Amino acid sequence: MHLYNITVMLNRGAETRRLTSNSHGQTIAEVLRQLDGKHADIFAYMIMPDHIHLLFGRDEALDDVDTFAGRVKRRINKSFERKGLHKLDWLDGCASYPVSLDNLRRSRDYILANPVRGQLVKQAADWDFKGTPSGLPVGA
Repeated sequence: MHLYNITVMLNRGAETRRLTSNSHGQTIAEVLRQLDGKHADIFAYMIMPDHIHLLFGRDEALDDVDTFAGRVKRRINKSFERKGLHKLDWLDGCASYPVSLDNLRRSRDYILANPVRGQLVKQAADWDFKGTPSGLPVGA
């Protein structure tokens, strides 16, 4: 399995809306859950006010991680349009971090603790905009 840990970000210079408004956050979570099992196994996602962390695996390697991230952002914006929400202005590409089977669990836990580190909540369980749709693979 090929593993990926990426972050997609809003264009902070042009975008004042937040991903964690109820309408946007719930819609993003729906899109990410729809991707699970079809385009990737989503081990964790975390929707922060201005960025999204996505930890996932695929049987086939991605030719280009930025292209995959672009598809995710387009799916999110299309879902916003269908619901009558305004599309968001995203930064091009994504930040990509190394991840291996040996540190997959640690990477997932780090992502899920992000709102606590960001002082948005006292406990990670209190943050609504997160998920772990797919279980970690054996050996993680």
